[in-house]
Amino acid sequence: MDGERVSVEGMSDGTKDQLYLALRLASIDKYVQENEHIPFIVDDILIHFDDERAKETLKVLLELSKKTQVIFFTHHSRLIELMKDIASEVNNLRS
Repeated sequence: MDGERVSVEGMSDGTKDQLYLALRLASIDKYVQENEHIPFIVDDILIHFDDERAKETLKVLLELSKKTQVIFFTHHSRLIELMKDIASEVNNLRS
């Protein structure tokens, strides 16, 4: 990257989704630190993410689930498989 600034309108759908999700995650994380816990409910938020970005995002959601309930809806079997892999990695680290 050359450090060029891009407005939201100039971002791809995937980049906009990542920005929006990052803001939502930061907001919910701050909220649950200071208030009563509320569930974080998302529906197919990773539709424009490649596997690498999806996997990293699922790790963040798994970490958030330690602080508040995370409800994740998807009809993409690949994301379910990625989450199973991540959960297995976490369980192996704890053993």
